[in-house]
Amino acid sequence: MDITLPTIPAGVLGLLGLIAPYAIAALNGALPFVRTPWQRKAVAVLVAIALAGAVLVFYFAYTGDVIPEWPVLVLLAIVVVQASYALIAKSTAAAVEKRFEPGETLRRDHR
Repeated sequence: MDITLPTIPAGVLGLLGLIAPYAIAALNGALPFVRTPWQRKAVAVLVAIALAGAVLVFYFAYTGDVIPEWPVLVLLAIVVVQASYALIAKSTAAAVEKRFEPGETLRRDHR
């Protein structure tokens, strides 16, 4: 079974995958109901699916064609976001998450 994705959506997904860990970290810190590990994982998966949806909409708006292998693109989005977090953005995303937690001040002189 040969699965091929057009180059443009895969490239856009790769670029947005670098930004996604920071968006996930900000949401995990800002949303008051996200506290347990499974809730954090659910937010990460939902953001990855939304990212894939944004890429699909962008590609359709740009070309007028629908990607026939869209389920593969959704799975690829989840993998790209998780790999980006694990390999590149883990420490800085954790700092972003801590910054957006309730009770944290943005100014360092107020404690």
